[in-house]
Amino acid sequence: MKIRFTEKGLSLVVLIVIITVLGFLGTGIVSFIGAKQKSYPLHVQSYQALALANAGIEFAIRFANDKYQIGQTVQDCLGSPITVSFGNGSFTIQYIGGTDYTLKSVGTCGNAKREVWLNRFPGYTQGTGFMLTKTIDPNYSPSSHSSSVNIPLTNLYEQTIYIKYITITLNPTQGSANFLETISFGGSTVYNFNNDSSNPNKTGKGICIPTSGGTGCDAGSLTPAKIPYAFNLNLAIPPGTATEILNFNSASIRGTYTVNFFYDFNTGYTDLKTATFTFIIN
Repeated sequence: MKIRFTEKGLSLVVLIVIITVLGFLGTGIVSFIGAKQKSYPLHVQSYQALALANAGIEFAIRFANDKYQIGQTVQDCLGSPITVSFGNGSFTIQYIGGTDYTLKSVGTCGNAKREVWLNRFPGYTQGTGFMLTKTIDPNYSPSSHSSSVNIPLTNLYEQTIYIKYITITLNPTQGSANFLETISFGGSTVYNFNNDSSNPNKTGKGICIPTSGGTGCDAGSLTPAKIPYAFNLNLAIPPGTATEILNFNSASIRGTYTVNFFYDFNTGYTDLKTATFTFIIN
C-alpha cells in the first residue's frame, strides 16, 4: 500500500513543526524575561550603591576640608568609620591612610554594596603641596633624638620636587642660639656646614640659627639663616612620605623652629615655591 503526500499534507507537517519551534522559543523567552525581571532590582541597587559610594567621596572631601579649617587632621576626623544615610541607602567613609593616603567609601543599597577608593586623599582637602606629615596624621610629628631632629615630610604632588635651599629661625624657650651641622636624607648626608664656607652664619660649631628678631648670632649673620648659602641643595623628594634629619650642635636648645623650604619641580628653579613648617621641640 503506498502512502501519498499531497501538498496539503506537507503543509500541515511544516505548520506543526513551526508551531512546535515557536512554542519552545516562546517558553525560552518567557523564562529569560522572568529571570531578567528577578535580577533587575539587584542591578538597580548595585548602580545606586555605586552612586552612594561616589557621593561618600564628595562628602568626605568637604567634611575633611571643613575640619581642617578648625585644626583637625584627616586622621582626626575620618580615622574612624562614619556612616551617613542618604536616599534609599547609605555610605560609610573612612580614611585608611597608608603610603597612598587612601580614603575608602562603601555605598550600600538593599543587598548591594559597592566600594570606591581614592588615593592621595589629603591633596583633595588641603590641595596638592609639600607639608609636614602631621597635617595628615597626628601620629607623625617632628621628634628630637639627642641633637638630631627628625622632620617627617609629605609630598602630595604627583611628581618629584627638588629643594634648592632652606631657611631657619629659632625662638628658644631654653638655651640660646643653636647651630646646624648637617642635613641627612634617606640615610645619607646631603649637607655639611664645613662645605658651606662662605655662609655668613658659619661658625666653628655650625650654621648659627638666629631668632626671628635677628639676635643670637654674630654681626653680619643672615636672618633667617640660609642653608646652603652659595650653592643649591638639589634634594629630591619623591611623591609620598620622607624624613629629613636636621643635626644640630646642641640637644638642649628648645623652642619654636620655623623652617622654610624653597623648591621647584626641576633643578632649573625658574618658579620657586615655598613651604613653611613650624614645630616645637620641648
